[in-house]
Amino acid sequence: MISDFKYLIFSIFCINDIQIVIDAIRSIFKTELAEGKAEIRMETPIVYDYINPISGGRHLPKFCCWKSKIYPNQIFFISNYEDGLSNVCRAIQKHIKCSYLMCALSNGIDNPFFKFYSSDYSANERLILAYKEDKWVFYEKGVPLFVENMDYYKNRLIKNRLNNTIIKEYLLKLGVNVSSIDEEISNGFVFFRKKW
Repeated sequence: MISDFKYLIFSIFCINDIQIVIDAIRSIFKTELAEGKAEIRMETPIVYDYINPISGGRHLPKFCCWKSKIYPNQIFFISNYEDGLSNVCRAIQKHIKCSYLMCALSNGIDNPFFKFYSSDYSANERLILAYKEDKWVFYEKGVPLFVENMDYYKNRLIKNRLNNTIIKEYLLKLGVNVSSIDEEISNGFVFFRKKW
């Protein structure tokens, strides 16, 4: 159960066939896989290993995808990168032509970062961010989704415009409970770079 984290970023692909995702990854990373610089292992991922990813990009990328019996029409994605490997997710989406979400949640850190991103199969995007650097920043772009409560974005305190509670609420309206996404895994794989 995903609940004990400082920073969590994950994606959800709205597709029910994990083999289609594997085929897309084999195509995207064709050269790296052929040259032995990367590997795909068919195994049940340990999702907790990807929570609280280290910052920076000096470490080799690693990500996993899995399917849960609880959510048979979705494939989940999580990586060891702080940005959630958003470029990889976009590349996967282009190959499989499906909608996907990316969410970032924070707990008890000095510079919290919250993200709710949606892209449909036509690449219509909706992005909502709230984060703290020197001060709190709120940003939104795109047409609001039916799950959103626009009143939240009018809150005087930016940190109350988008946070864990709101992201979880939006996901619940989409039928996903964050705390159970790593339960009852029926199928999965791990992709990792072995060298640059």
